[in-house]
Amino acid sequence: MKNVVRIKQSGGFRLAYSEQFLVEELLPEAKFSSDQDFASFQIQTLKGLHRPFAADAFSAIQCELDSNQMIAGASRTVFYNMGENELDTYRRVQHLDVTRPAIFRNVGTAIFNTDFRSLAKWQQTPFFEDYYKPLNMLHTISLAYAMPFMMRGRVQLTYFREIGKQFEASLTKDEVEFLSIPFFYAWAYRWGIIDEAAIRAWFHLMVRRTPTQLFLLRSLVGMQRYSLAFLAEKFGIATRMANHHFAEVYDSILPLLDTAEIEGNASKMVDLAQAYQFLRFVGPYKPRRD
Repeated sequence: MKNVVRIKQSGGFRLAYSEQFLVEELLPEAKFSSDQDFASFQIQTLKGLHRPFAADAFSAIQCELDSNQMIAGASRTVFYNMGENELDTYRRVQHLDVTRPAIFRNVGTAIFNTDFRSLAKWQQTPFFEDYYKPLNMLHTISLAYAMPFMMRGRVQLTYFREIGKQFEASLTKDEVEFLSIPFFYAWAYRWGIIDEAAIRAWFHLMVRRTPTQLFLLRSLVGMQRYSLAFLAEKFGIATRMANHHFAEVYDSILPLLDTAEIEGNASKMVDLAQAYQFLRFVGPYKPRRD
């Protein structure tokens, strides 16, 4: 079976989880920029890290959900490079939307609106006329993240391309998720959901994490019961390779851990699950085998 994490292991993807970027660039931008400047920084940075990830506009929303997995109320909103307030436009037609409930049900999963119908089909719908068209947008990718201590709280990031354009076909969900996760933590910090001590600690733990390592850790912290064999099968890799990834992560973060030394492989898994518990907010990884 092949490795299902379809992300290059070099170039912009490596830079995205470097100490230089996370601690020396992203954190200061999150700390000192205005909302509009930080949104611009996010869009330009993502395009620089991976050219197919080029968006024309962007929104970030901190919200609470109702029982139907729809937005009940928003406490923070940022709309970048849009002529109109995206959420106000959306509220008038949300009953026509098939995408947002799926976005909120699948925490941390990148949802393309083309997962549901083609762009040509979208343009034949009332939702296009009443939502996309007023915004001059059509192709979208959204991710919703959980908020600490708020069962129905979410932060949603949405990337837009204008009518007549679309995200490149080579852009995968894995790539969108990997590159977006640090920015979710940055917005959470900006909005006071987490404090500076937390984001610094989390960023240091994320330094040098490869896509495979990060997604393995996402799955590890979400498991009810630890099973190396199950994780290996989920990712389509050998058990010894999954163990190698965890051992490599453990050895690299050992100086950052405040834990008593216990013999045995299982104790390392416990330490890793505890250290990376913050990955619960970005949801379990869902392998794509297409």
